[in-house]
Amino acid sequence: MGITFSDYLTAYRIEKAKELLKDVKVKIYEVAEAVGYTDQHYFSKVFKKITGFTPKEYREKIL
Repeated sequence: MGITFSDYLTAYRIEKAKELLKDVKVKIYEVAEAVGYTDQHYFSKVFKKITGFTPKEYREKIL
């Protein structure tokens, strides 16, 4: 496949997070927990590294 399991898992989690962020009733820390991150700040850092946006910026962009 050409990517590590860790990279695959991270990409999968971020894609699921993008779906969950479409619902404004769900808080960002709840999205982080739902996709397997216990630390919201670390989740935001990883999310920005992958997408170029923080979760908040991403949510504002898609609404």
